[in-house]
Amino acid sequence: MRRAEKLSTLGEMAAVLAHEIRNPLGSIRGTAEILKDDYTPGDPKQEFIDIQIKETERLNRVVEDFLHMARPQPADMQLCPIQEELETIVALLSNDARGRQISLVLKPASTPVIISADGEKLRQAFLNIIINSLQATPTGGSVTITTTPHETGSCEICFRDSGPGIDAETMNRIFEPFFTTKPDGTGLGLAITRKIIESHGGTMQVESEVGHGTIVNVTLPMQNASDGGLR
Repeated sequence: MRRAEKLSTLGEMAAVLAHEIRNPLGSIRGTAEILKDDYTPGDPKQEFIDIQIKETERLNRVVEDFLHMARPQPADMQLCPIQEELETIVALLSNDARGRQISLVLKPASTPVIISADGEKLRQAFLNIIINSLQATPTGGSVTITTTPHETGSCEICFRDSGPGIDAETMNRIFEPFFTTKPDGTGLGLAITRKIIESHGGTMQVESEVGHGTIVNVTLPMQNASDGGLR
């Protein structure tokens, strides 16, 4: 209990600090955009200002992601059909998948699966997972999503890609805040995703082997049939 209280206090302090960082970031970017107009395209000073704006945007993304992880998020829990939520995300990412020449496949569930969830947060979590899968998959590869209901009252959503896989050293750190293998990544995406899944009473596990792709398994509790869930 003491540890939880200490972490809660640190989280509140971190959220305040993140807010204080974000405010001057907006001023820095605004000032840079004004100064940029004083120089013609190709001027070295304009290039430096472009770098300043780009880095300010990157830092702002880090702060935004950190706020999502540090501060408590109010939940709007409703009945959510898993397949419909996944269909929405796949539709959003279909153009990106085609541009990368990757096959993005959502397989139908054997029976309707409904859970109690905050739809917006759940979509954010699934979106993060699928985007990571697409970015890790080479041209001509595939990302496949399947949903399997279990008699235990839970459902398993499996995201499988045909990418290069993850080595053991990286696997041990993938949920570590601010750890990333992407040049423009914040290192908070998977940490936030796992927090969202766990806030819904679920679990998130990653299995991978170098040269054999990666599997992300998300397990969530289903609603009982009497509650309007699995039928």
